[in-house]
Amino acid sequence: MSFTLNIFTLNCWGIPVVSKNRQERMEAIGKYLQSSSHNIVCLQEVWSENDYLIFKKTLKTVLPYSHYFYSGVMGSGLCVFSKWLIQDVFFHQWPLNGYIHKIQHGDWFGGKGVGLCRVRCNDKLINIYCTHLHAEYHEDDMYLAHRVLQAYSTAEFVNLTTSPADISILAGDLNTGPGDLSYRIITQLPQLLDPFDMKCEGSNPAINKPSGTCDVANNSYSNQKQIKECPEGKRIDHILFHVNSALEAEIINFGNPLEDRVPNQPFSYSDHNAVSLEICLKPVKDAKIGERQYSINGSFDTTVAQTIKVCQEATETITRSKKLFLTSGGLLFMFLIGTVGFWPNNVFYDVIKIVLTGFCFYYLLMGTLWNKIEMNSLKAGLSALENFSRTRIEPIKE
Repeated sequence: MSFTLNIFTLNCWGIPVVSKNRQERMEAIGKYLQSSSHNIVCLQEVWSENDYLIFKKTLKTVLPYSHYFYSGVMGSGLCVFSKWLIQDVFFHQWPLNGYIHKIQHGDWFGGKGVGLCRVRCNDKLINIYCTHLHAEYHEDDMYLAHRVLQAYSTAEFVNLTTSPADISILAGDLNTGPGDLSYRIITQLPQLLDPFDMKCEGSNPAINKPSGTCDVANNSYSNQKQIKECPEGKRIDHILFHVNSALEAEIINFGNPLEDRVPNQPFSYSDHNAVSLEICLKPVKDAKIGERQYSINGSFDTTVAQTIKVCQEATETITRSKKLFLTSGGLLFMFLIGTVGFWPNNVFYDVIKIVLTGFCFYYLLMGTLWNKIEMNSLKAGLSALENFSRTRIEPIKE
């Protein structure tokens, strides 16, 4: 017996105070979902619990089951809404989540990870994974090692929990596009399919091939400089899936479902474009069909080797950073100790001493405790990758 899933994902850009037009946009997103035919919804950057509760109240008649993944200081920002009963939930927080001192980025404060909701639809079991990987922010991409290890951790989590689900769906802002290292890790290890690469049977050609989802010309919040360089933007928000060998998938519709602007408003629903996927699942008639549809993922050995190299380079960078922080902190400490009794007794110099003491403490903390935490987290991911390479890719000697 066949059944249809209609999945929706959106990075809502819901940062209290910071995000523009947040309240109006959240209301518009809720109103759209209330009247839509989506039966599974994955949202990211819902940083305010109150926004989640408003969504929950708004959608209670169409998507009565939901879960918000609490984590970190601000919450993970991840939530899932479902037409069917959510019978199991689990959240896996990544050990590497950006830097605490990069307050302007905020990823560390979100306690990011990947959330799993296991849904029962009649006799079918559905795994819904919702996640949001670390962004680049800069061209030099100082968070590359963090993101690839988040991708590997997510891929392993999906790989280890896919069974006994009939279909597994990973949806969210992956901050990585097709061909990127993190994208290859996520799609190749747990054998996840990207609908973009598959034939779509839908009757509406306007939405069968989605455009980019970030820095797109049709979005009111897009960076104008990025638009000039690439008007189509980046396709970094994804809905990926895996079906067991007893089922085959037919793509009905796949694309960007939201209008360019909120109705009667000059702004878009978010700084990202939403993605939707309508997929029909039915029993496999020929056992070979299940085997053929997963052959597109290709070899994983090159991807693992490149990931290991990124992590090894990151350990060298962390080692250099440790020396820099400890040297700077040590010199400041010796300066402060050596100048005791020489500072004029007035408020101006007292403020200078407080500032220098703060920098001294910061450098010593970053060079000791924080450096050790980051290094151990990196080593944990690196050792897991090396073990994977040794046991799955390299020939095992008897």
